[in-house]
Amino acid sequence: MAGISGDTGQPSVHAAWRMAQAATAAPGIPGKPEARGAGRGRLRRVGPGRRVSDLELDCYWLSAPGDSDRTGPVSTLGGDLTALWDYDPDDEEWSEDYRLGELDVTVSNFLTDTIERFLGQVVECADIDPVKHMRLAALQRSRPLLGVELMASWRARADGYPDELVSAMVERALNPRVLGSWAAREALVARGDDLAVHALLGRIGHAVVGAVLALNRVYLPHTRLKWQRHLIAGLEVAPGRLAERLELLTAARHTEALLAAEALLTDIVRLAEARTLADLGPFREELSARRRAIGPPPG
Repeated sequence: MAGISGDTGQPSVHAAWRMAQAATAAPGIPGKPEARGAGRGRLRRVGPGRRVSDLELDCYWLSAPGDSDRTGPVSTLGGDLTALWDYDPDDEEWSEDYRLGELDVTVSNFLTDTIERFLGQVVECADIDPVKHMRLAALQRSRPLLGVELMASWRARADGYPDELVSAMVERALNPRVLGSWAAREALVARGDDLAVHALLGRIGHAVVGAVLALNRVYLPHTRLKWQRHLIAGLEVAPGRLAERLELLTAARHTEALLAAEALLTDIVRLAEARTLADLGPFREELSARRRAIGPPPG
């Protein structure tokens, strides 16, 4: 099956051109007879019409693809193979890269059984593994080119984001470890520890977005929070002026950024506690911490 993700739904000549390339590539993917019923290929992560985006196809197989299955389309399309990666047991995929003219194409291959298992583990057992969440996000953010019916059934299952998973993902995002060195933030600023402050604010930004996505039952499509603005645009459950306040974390002076971070974290904790059963007591305690100045005793 094939599709496009990161798409805002707005017309774009760049996205349209890449979609046309995907439509050409997908039928050219050779498959063993037993894989044809599953469909193979999905275009994703093209972004909201960005001309610098590459083309990524996901291919789903009933049994493990051989090298010839994976390299066949490259020759058929007249592309240049640039990498043929072995099976990655962590991501449970095979992948290859090639070029069509100036367009970079990345193909990720998965077993249909792997996707079925990921769906069961995440939706039925509240699994918080980011690799599995990225796969489910990829299913949802796509336009099928092949295997439309199977893609629709997978999407329907992925849409059943349960309450237990919301709470688990909020707790994962708002982990007290995010606030390491938070109690000493004033000392960091006073000493000019710019890198430490930037690292702290970066962790906070990731935590806020992760919690907001969970509250909106949205799977995180990338661990590095690519497509940040697109991800948070139009979310129903979020602190006011979220995008503007996130920008303050990196654009404002450190003292102002830390104050903005504290207010934003306070709001997201209140929002999460009002809507989930997540245990955020340890996070609240860390958020309230502040290192006190210590001087010599009198006399």
